[in-house]
Amino acid sequence: MIYFFLITLNFLILFFYGFVEKKLNIYDYPSENKIHSKKVPLLGGGIFIVNIIIYLVFFSFSHNKFSLNIFGFSSIINDFVFILSIIFLFFLGLVDDKKNLSASIRLILLIAIISLNLFLNFELNISYIKLSFFNNFSIERYSFFWTLICFLLFINAFNFFDGINLQSSGLIFAICLFFFIKNVFVELFIVIMIANILFSYLNYKSRTFLGNSGSFFLPFLFGGLFISAYNNDTSINADEIVILMLVPGIDLIRLFFLRLSKKTSPFQGDQNHIHHLLLKRYPSLVAVAIIQTLIWLPFLVLQIFGIFYIALFIQLFFYTLLIIQYKN
Repeated sequence: MIYFFLITLNFLILFFYGFVEKKLNIYDYPSENKIHSKKVPLLGGGIFIVNIIIYLVFFSFSHNKFSLNIFGFSSIINDFVFILSIIFLFFLGLVDDKKNLSASIRLILLIAIISLNLFLNFELNISYIKLSFFNNFSIERYSFFWTLICFLLFINAFNFFDGINLQSSGLIFAICLFFFIKNVFVELFIVIMIANILFSYLNYKSRTFLGNSGSFFLPFLFGGLFISAYNNDTSINADEIVILMLVPGIDLIRLFFLRLSKKTSPFQGDQNHIHHLLLKRYPSLVAVAIIQTLIWLPFLVLQIFGIFYIALFIQLFFYTLLIIQYKN
């Protein structure tokens, strides 16, 4: 029932999209560091937040209570704070898209909202490391700081990765696949998949970008669900999540040190992302296909054969090969 309603809602969003776009008037304008030549609405995050909030409301009413372990947390208060944080990050990104907040303000607010969740919700903290190729070990003493760093890196890597049509939506599909394979939060990720189909269509047509409204709250949501599933399911290992997110992660790290070496701000945009390098040689759809293959193929190898070293080698080898080959 809820899925049929959301599909219908998304058709309505598509029908009235032009009207909403003009009313909100939030655009990404062309510049020397961007590859699009006309202004594009930054409304992708809105598509996801509307679908997710409606699902959460439906879920709460259908179970006659605010929440029924929907995120894997044991406390309704933790669920409530997590949902409010998602909404706050969406509006923070929306304001940033409109007003272009300074990097320091964004970072302070991100740290504050993540820290609040980690302080109030111990189940969001990574207190031990589970690896498929090594014995589990505890990091409880450093769990808060390690989890905070993981969230910040994830959010920034996701934000950096949103630079070419269909790239972010492909990553979202890959994350959905992870949770479908693990049979965790399946209903919620069906909702995210429905929203992502509409976003992918509009993004392909260059009628919307994800924007910071999506690039802030979505990785926070995904990160929380990754950690919740990791802490509650012994079949999920840290290396699986690393393989899934390795390409955005290593691109973030590479760009961070590359910009520092050039004595520019690590947060200043440029055209050295992996998709920029590939676009010098290939059409955009081919470039996206190459990047998505770097994400999906090693992850599927890990799922099918359970061999971390082979999956890691595939990703690192081909990522390095592409950077070396196309950097000039």
